[in-house]
Amino acid sequence: MNGHTNGNVPKKTSSTMKIVSTVKAHTNDVLSVQWSGSSLASGSADKSIRLWKAAGSNGHQVELKEPNFSPIKEHLGHVHCVTFSSFGTLLVTCGSDGRVIIWDANTGDQIAVAVFPSSNRSALRCCRVSHDSKLIAAAGDGDVIALWTFDKTSGNLTLQKVFSGHDATITSICFTHNSTLLLSASIGNDIRVWDCVNLSDQSLCVWRDAHDLGCSCMDLAPYKLQLSNDVSAYHVATGGYDNIIRVWHLVDRTQKTAVKLLPGGSQLLGHSSDICSLRFAHHAKLLVSCSSDRTLIVWDPVRSSMLHRVGPVSKYYIRSVCFSSEDRFVMAGFSGGMIGFWALAVTEDSAEQNGDLPSPTLTINRSLEDPALQLQFLEDLKIPDEFVCPITQEIMRDPHVAFDGVSYEKEAIQAWLKTHDTSPQTNLVLPATTIISNQNLKCLINRWAESKGKNGSKKLL
Repeated sequence: MNGHTNGNVPKKTSSTMKIVSTVKAHTNDVLSVQWSGSSLASGSADKSIRLWKAAGSNGHQVELKEPNFSPIKEHLGHVHCVTFSSFGTLLVTCGSDGRVIIWDANTGDQIAVAVFPSSNRSALRCCRVSHDSKLIAAAGDGDVIALWTFDKTSGNLTLQKVFSGHDATITSICFTHNSTLLLSASIGNDIRVWDCVNLSDQSLCVWRDAHDLGCSCMDLAPYKLQLSNDVSAYHVATGGYDNIIRVWHLVDRTQKTAVKLLPGGSQLLGHSSDICSLRFAHHAKLLVSCSSDRTLIVWDPVRSSMLHRVGPVSKYYIRSVCFSSEDRFVMAGFSGGMIGFWALAVTEDSAEQNGDLPSPTLTINRSLEDPALQLQFLEDLKIPDEFVCPITQEIMRDPHVAFDGVSYEKEAIQAWLKTHDTSPQTNLVLPATTIISNQNLKCLINRWAESKGKNGSKKLL
């Protein structure tokens, strides 16, 4: 596997992108989203966690099914982070109540709870599960990182170590693939690497000036880069309050060398405000980021190049992002409780590599060994505001007019009127609860959807 390839490099990348689905998931900002296998999760400032199963997609819609146990309301404050174990069977969450909770992702049962070892129960900003699911780490405002061992058989969490070295809020942590090292980044500008085997008090290495205004987020790629014949490195990305994304090479220890964290290429420049979240893809060498400038960008982190930029989004801030498990979609959490999905299509530079063009279904889930991946996004959709239901924030399929003169999705307004006598839009009392089908609007929506669906050969509705 080689991150610095000289041959078989795509000559150009075509980049367009399309939002394919949105859902009103929470009543407050979506602070964290995660996708593993067919399982999706979100955590919000409304103190709740929601889980879904991806029931399928047709290229124009992400079809989700929410189990009966969702939403989960157990945290006493903002849910800052949700993360799955490697196989998606466990969900780990943490929040401003200073607790780490492990859930059975299939049943919603609570497996274990740990209170962060701090006298004032500091808010937790991040949590991660090691790749072998034996270690759980969490950190936040307490400036320290707690490391627990997790026994999957008994469900017990045992505090193993409290790492101390940062002097400011820790915003992000991540394990290496072999679960021996833990990285942490803070708003105090530093990145540190910790020993999860020997549990040393001191960090193995530290980079003190990673970002001028502090680190806001971090992730570690699922692949390693071959720096030379005998040296490979983990690929790490950090986002900062300085509006910059930096990439790093983490060289693991050997019998002859110590752990090293080294700058790994050019800065990724494209956002005009602080970086809220970033994530590597699961299979392809891709990175997605979002910012307070209301934009989302997909990058080639190996070549340090921007592939596509979405936004600025007019209504909402994008607070968190991730790739779907097969890198077919980007999932984003917004301020106001919205979750959105963008479709990705991966193609190859076929003529110079294989002589023929593989089918899209084969090129989406490519091996990490293949450095010749290209991205082609679908066209941006600009949905007219009048086509979107004020309750569900989705394109209406069966719009109905209420007595406030506003059109809503039929099922949504019917459900509202069962428990309310007021308008969802104005909060004024309605003179009657009768609703009338808006056939003219329905025809306009259908015509618009058909025209937008021509490029993809399938209808949007």
